[in-house]
Amino acid sequence: MKHRFTDLLAAAAVVGIVQALVETVALGWLYRDLLLTPYRFFPIHLYDAFTKIWFLICEHSSLSLPLLLQDFVGQGPLPKLAIAPELIAINLAMAVLVALLLAPVAGLFGVGQGSRPRRALFLVLATSAVVHVLVWASAFQPPEVVTAMKLLRAIARDILQGGVAVASGVLFVSALLSSLVLRREWLTTSVVVGGLAVALVAGTMAPLHATARVASESVAAVPSPAAGYNVILISIDSLRADHLGAYGYARDTSPAMDGLASRGLKFAHHSSTTSWTLPAHMSLLTARSILGHGVVFDDRSLSPSVSTVAEAFQNGGYLTHAIVSAPYLNSRYGFARGFDDYDDRTIFFETNEDSYRSVTGPELVDAASRFLVRPHGAKPFFLFLHFWDVHYDYAPGPPYEKMFDPDYTGTVDGNNFYFDPAIREGMNLRDLQHLLALYDGEIRLVDDQIARLRAELVRLGIAGRTMIAVVADHGDEFFEHGNKGHHRTLYEEVIHTPFVLEVPGHRPSAPVVEEEVSLIDVAPTLLGLAGVKAPEGAEGRDFSGLYTGAPLPAAKPVFAELYRTGTRNVQVSETSARRKIIHHFQQRSLEVFDLDSDPGEQRSLAASGDVGGPLTARLGEWINGRWQRFDKRIRTEGIEPVVLDAKATEQLRSLGYLQ
Repeated sequence: MKHRFTDLLAAAAVVGIVQALVETVALGWLYRDLLLTPYRFFPIHLYDAFTKIWFLICEHSSLSLPLLLQDFVGQGPLPKLAIAPELIAINLAMAVLVALLLAPVAGLFGVGQGSRPRRALFLVLATSAVVHVLVWASAFQPPEVVTAMKLLRAIARDILQGGVAVASGVLFVSALLSSLVLRREWLTTSVVVGGLAVALVAGTMAPLHATARVASESVAAVPSPAAGYNVILISIDSLRADHLGAYGYARDTSPAMDGLASRGLKFAHHSSTTSWTLPAHMSLLTARSILGHGVVFDDRSLSPSVSTVAEAFQNGGYLTHAIVSAPYLNSRYGFARGFDDYDDRTIFFETNEDSYRSVTGPELVDAASRFLVRPHGAKPFFLFLHFWDVHYDYAPGPPYEKMFDPDYTGTVDGNNFYFDPAIREGMNLRDLQHLLALYDGEIRLVDDQIARLRAELVRLGIAGRTMIAVVADHGDEFFEHGNKGHHRTLYEEVIHTPFVLEVPGHRPSAPVVEEEVSLIDVAPTLLGLAGVKAPEGAEGRDFSGLYTGAPLPAAKPVFAELYRTGTRNVQVSETSARRKIIHHFQQRSLEVFDLDSDPGEQRSLAASGDVGGPLTARLGEWINGRWQRFDKRIRTEGIEPVVLDAKATEQLRSLGYLQ
């Protein structure tokens, strides 16, 4: 038994150290132009089996193990060398555990009975291979409709993109090198002693990871030009900025919104924080990035520790009311916190088809009008309205369905947009033009309802003390990059969204803001105008100084995030001074664009060099800070789970959100 354990420990220790070194070199080369992510960032399988065992123990036991491999590592191969000490420390610790676990059964494989290194090495390598397979199989998501071909494709994609292929390659090379090391006892001793020395270095670094923090961004206090004003915040689902007249569009899609911009303020380069409804609205109503508020997937709701914009208005003496009209705005996700009444019941769909084809804008404004005529006493109100129209299907009804393309005689009608196989890349151009006209009709429908809402404010005599802001959660793609709809990319067609603002009785110092701004800047600006303190932890900037002459916040990059781990699609983008970078983490690629010379993002620049290098470094610093806070919250608080019933799940799937 003693010889078995000794042989297994020697083999496991050598394999662990060698594969840590091979892994470091491999990852340094594969990710030389990219950021290397922390192990827990998303479910990837490119790390070695010993590391996987380590994190399984960390996640599923009460042991207080050091948090290693928890930082984003910068661009270039050399910075990746920093992970070697931590990998070696993990591998040596797990080598002891593996040897202990295998010792009782090692005799069945002839370990300790002669050819000591070879059989012990074989058992350790076989165990590593089994761990790789089991971890991969536990996370593999088969296609919903299973055929032999679809299943094979899904497995192949998962192995290649998920990192199993990399891990297998590392294991194979490590097996060859370990067998050479174990043939010489002095070499085995040297490798183990050297590995122990490096592991001690990693041990002294561990506390740094456990305490990594990012200071919360503060917003400077400014005078309040609209203190006591009512505030109406309107969010329009799926509205891209470049289809509004105020943003240069030729068609008359948005006279009411254009009027708000002309009488007030337009943010020319406003970006959403993502390209789908749930996390974008959570950013809007918390003034935080996606990792900042933590609702990265639709399986969770907002943590109680995250303050909301509605709570800020409520604490500031406002009556708070919301009327929403989409599945992902349901109160189950935590949106209702801080609202005196969160109305997700007035607009209700019996079937999914109704949600696609129904025109909900008039009903929404009817509900808003009923709220407005109520006696509110001396309290001002904060009213949040979410328009579902503009979201596909594009079926606005008369007169909007013919408003921008009255001569069309084809068969495309905008119904079943996301799932219709005829609506695809390369489709007939005339039919695509009609789809765009229907989309524009949806925009005009909503715009007319905004005009109707404003007319009601005038009729009630409160328009002069009610500020109105209009934003969108994301846009829609029409094959600019080969896709339709949204929730797939972070290109401008889905994250460049409008932000227009009118403060009656006040004029901004400049009617157009050319600086890059984010969806998280909307609420702090409205709160600043109203003289209300922003919620704790808000990351957004307050631009109310445009109305007071107070100093404006410093120019900063804006970021967007997309996490779709089930479809191997994790992206983060950064835009600064009209330069934009999109980091595709699981696809291991990076795109860099100059938005002034290439607004359609068709020509990617070099990932490194004068443009890509600084952008990537700043992106790494930004996401690392937010990741550390997000991960700490998950580890200390857990998640607030959302359980979808069968009807809700089917509705989201039919809308194209669930794959």
